[in-house]
Amino acid sequence: MPIIKSVVRDREIYIISLSLTFLFIFLFLLAGIGISACSSEVKYFLEVIHRDNQETLLSIQVYPKDNFYLEYTNSRDLNPIIDLFQIGEEGYFYLLEERYPWYGVGQECHPSKEIYFDGEMVVIKIQQKIKKLPLRIAYTVEQILKVKNQEYLLNNLADSGEPIDIIVTDKGGRKKSE
Repeated sequence: MPIIKSVVRDREIYIISLSLTFLFIFLFLLAGIGISACSSEVKYFLEVIHRDNQETLLSIQVYPKDNFYLEYTNSRDLNPIIDLFQIGEEGYFYLLEERYPWYGVGQECHPSKEIYFDGEMVVIKIQQKIKKLPLRIAYTVEQILKVKNQEYLLNNLADSGEPIDIIVTDKGGRKKSE
């Protein structure tokens, strides 16, 4: 009789350990599905690229609807200019508005645009879809990119006169067009 009890006891232990094994396998597979779902999420990056050699000079993770600013001084009229952009999806961003204290050479102005004054600043509502913003690093004025309460001096990323592009890239996951 003690042999049967021992066999039954071993069988019970075997059945319990087999159940625990299946439970751990199930939990492991479930965790893998969760990790896979998270990694399939598209991540967006605002990047500054050197146009000549395609080197990434700055890369910041952003989300659709995030805003960023480009602030600079118009070198001809010495007007401070603030451009407001918003991150879109699938590699686009939008120039929402441009602000400056008075009209000058090269500043946005068109009768079909919504134009109003905010204090001492002229505000032009634009809503222009952009894939790539080509710039040249200025010789005489600072160009500041403001993203997520951080300021990045573009003049520190490349030498004066060098061409750069500001773009939005997407990495990882399935894109909406797929």
